[in-house]
Amino acid sequence: MLTIFIITNIDNDIYHKIHNDWKNPALDVIMDGTEKVTGFAPYAIANLGVIYFGKEKEVKTTKLALTAWGLSSLTTIGIRFAVNRPRPEDSVTSRWNSSFPSWHTTSYFSMATVYANKYPKLAIPLYSFGALVGLSRIYQGYHYPSDVLVGAVLGWASGKLTLKLEKLLNRFFHF
Repeated sequence: MLTIFIITNIDNDIYHKIHNDWKNPALDVIMDGTEKVTGFAPYAIANLGVIYFGKEKEVKTTKLALTAWGLSSLTTIGIRFAVNRPRPEDSVTSRWNSSFPSWHTTSYFSMATVYANKYPKLAIPLYSFGALVGLSRIYQGYHYPSDVLVGAVLGWASGKLTLKLEKLLNRFFHF
């Protein structure tokens, strides 16, 4: 019980430091922009654009990335319904919209893991932007650091699992 108390206090301390102490107009613009480009619609438009206009390798990679995104989303929904953690700035929340884990972070890392595996030169920029995605969720008051950290790990694991299942997926879905 003491361990949970200590972790919760550290989580709250880091959250308040980022959410309150870092506030400034330049970061507001960066964090708002990060949120706008990492929502469902931008992901869908970008990925569908690659599927329709990309070359064979890009199309296959995008289908794998979307599969990883689907897996991570289903897992996130399950965890959210089980945990139902309130968001930092909202004491009342629905299970669908609970804080743990961060869906933006989970989604981003699931797809970034697939893309980084298939295009290794993009790994550092992809994961660096992923860190910004997670940071933006804390900065804007939507998530605690542990929500983001678990979301990143869950997304990464979903991407890795999808890559491990690539041959099976190709056989059944003709990626």
